[in-house]
Amino acid sequence: MRRSMLTTLALCLGVLVTIAVGPAVAADKGAKKGSLNGTVHMMNKDTSTISVRKGTVERQVVYNADTKWLYGTKADHKPSSLDQLKEGWYLNCQGTFDGVKLVANLCHFRETK
Repeated sequence: MRRSMLTTLALCLGVLVTIAVGPAVAADKGAKKGSLNGTVHMMNKDTSTISVRKGTVERQVVYNADTKWLYGTKADHKPSSLDQLKEGWYLNCQGTFDGVKLVANLCHFRETK
């Protein structure tokens, strides 16, 4: 009888821990880190998005006030702003994916690839 109660108690405790910790682990998996690079095709300041084209594939980069902008290469760069970025320039952004869009926290850009 005691053994049966202990087994039931351990099983219930395991289920409660799984229910409590499961959503937290799933939330961490939802934010997938990554990067996008290519040529700036179109910029839309109203929606805070930049269309980046690499070959025939076009992807969206979403930026916000926390996005850090750098002009130059990764090895040789200087702080910059979004206002200096132009269509046709090369852009490399890192951040987290929200579906298929990249929410950028750091972007490097330069005139040529």
